[in-house]
Amino acid sequence: MATRQLVKRPKSLRQPTKSTKKPARRVQPGQTTVAASPAADAEGVRQVLSRYCFALDRGRIEELGPLFHREAIFSVSFENGQKHAGRETIQAWYTRFFQQRPGQYRHMRHKIYEPLVLIHGNTATTVTYFDADSVDPEGKVHVIAGRYDDALIKENGQWFFHDRTITVFYHYSPGNGQEGM
Repeated sequence: MATRQLVKRPKSLRQPTKSTKKPARRVQPGQTTVAASPAADAEGVRQVLSRYCFALDRGRIEELGPLFHREAIFSVSFENGQKHAGRETIQAWYTRFFQQRPGQYRHMRHKIYEPLVLIHGNTATTVTYFDADSVDPEGKVHVIAGRYDDALIKENGQWFFHDRTITVFYHYSPGNGQEGM
């Protein structure tokens, strides 16, 4: 019975292994090299929602405009379907809204609940419930509850509101609040 003996081939005669690396892609100036993952896109959308709330709560109205796409449409339920179109128009709406109510919204806090985020390539839709409370000049606490319905668009890697509808479900006052401790 013959036995078969394994003979090692010298490295020079071995077949090269196949490379699993993809060839490098040339990147043009201004191009992004990494495509965002669905999780990264969902987080980007959530950040727009949060930045909106924090800007309102801190009274930084000038930070709201940049969250909206230049061709955005905005409406709020207490205006009976009136729509405001364009980033500058929307920014002006917020400026007027707060100028007409000086000091009415102290200690404002928006609380958004886990949004339903659906990503479709470079667009997304969200539905987010919210509560917002504040203290008026007489110390009375006011609470507003509602929902944000949004369509967002991603341009150059950044998410923007493209269509935002704010629906106020109800508002109430639990009474006076005690500020500070």
